[in-house]
Order: sequence, then C-alpha cells, then structure tokens
Amino acid sequence: MPANTTTATDRISPTQGDDSSSSFQTDGRRERGNRNKAAVVAALLDLYAQGEIQPPAARIAEIAKVSERSVFRYFDDMEDLSAFAVELQWSRVKDLYENLVADGNFSERLAAIVEQRLHLYDKVESVYQVAVLAARKNTVVASALKKRRSILRHQTMKQFAQELDNHPDSANARRILDFTLSLENVDYLKSAMGLSSAKSSETLHAAVSILFHLQH
Repeated sequence: MPANTTTATDRISPTQGDDSSSSFQTDGRRERGNRNKAAVVAALLDLYAQGEIQPPAARIAEIAKVSERSVFRYFDDMEDLSAFAVELQWSRVKDLYENLVADGNFSERLAAIVEQRLHLYDKVESVYQVAVLAARKNTVVASALKKRRSILRHQTMKQFAQELDNHPDSANARRILDFTLSLENVDYLKSAMGLSSAKSSETLHAAVSILFHLQH
C-alpha cells in the first residue's frame, strides 16, 4: 500500500500533538472532533440496525448528539460517511467471518460452516437487511456487500473442496452450494419462511447433504 494512502479509520484516529505552545488546545479540539466523527458513524450504524435505509443528516446528528452542520463538516457527503460506517461495521464483525473450523470429515465441516453462517446472520441481521436495500443506491455499501460475499464464497468452496472436485457436475454444484450457504439464503429461511435457528440449521444440513448425495 502506498505510504500516503489512508483509510476511513485512519481519518478518525486522533493525531499526535506537536511541541508548540498551542499543542494542548489543538489536540483537545482534534480529540473532540474525532469523538464526534466516531459518534456520527456509530449513529448511522445504529439507524441501519433500526431499519432506516437512508436516514437524513438531521436524524443522524440527533442520534450522535451533534449539530446537523457538523455531519458535513466531518464528512464530504453521505457516501463518505457510509465508507466510515462500512469500516466500523467490518471491525465489529470481522472475527465472525474468519472464525470457521475447516478440519474434520464432511459432517464436521458441514456442521461448522452452518453454525458459522447462522451465528453471523444473527449478529448482522438488521444491518445486513438494510445494507442490501441501501446498496441499490449507495455504491460504497454495494462494494462492501460484494466483498463480504466473496469472502464467504471462498470459504464455502474451500470447506468442501474435496466434495466439489469429485462431483460429476462441479460447476453447478459450486453455484448451488454458494447460494445455499449465503446470507441471502439464510435471510430467506429465517425472515421469509419464518424458520427458527434450529430448523434453518436442519434445512441447510439437508440441502448440502443432498447436493453431495451424502447423509448428514
């Protein structure tokens, strides 16, 4: 990464003070500004979690307890704010994406990935559902969703690499498996069909086992 490249998180982080006589006052303003920035980002995620797809700046400011004008003093526009929110959300859920046991026989690997996807969905459900809708108009959110799906897809293919390699119709099997274990499908099972976590788990186990003609 180039030395001058910064992320949204870098831009929120407090800056070290200098040795000038006004450094304490300057650092104090910076710290307050950074706290307010973080509050605005957290407020947007809170509103997403409450189901608000495109909350106006006034609503975000209200939750963050800052002035509406401050929102656009800290961020260039709503997409810039969304970029910060995406990074904050990723920092909160990254471990859930990466925490997957990939060892064992078919049944053990299947149980591990089903548990991971259901646990992940339960943790991100509200924000995820809003993000899917927001992605239609927000390129930052759309890009983040695409990356998250890619991570899960790669995990899924790796988790069942042996079974996929031996499948007589590997190309279709990969697509079916990808969808079956996607958050979109988990959302359908739990939200549209109203299945409990236990029934969703049972359904996912059965679907993947049938795909590979194996008993779970």
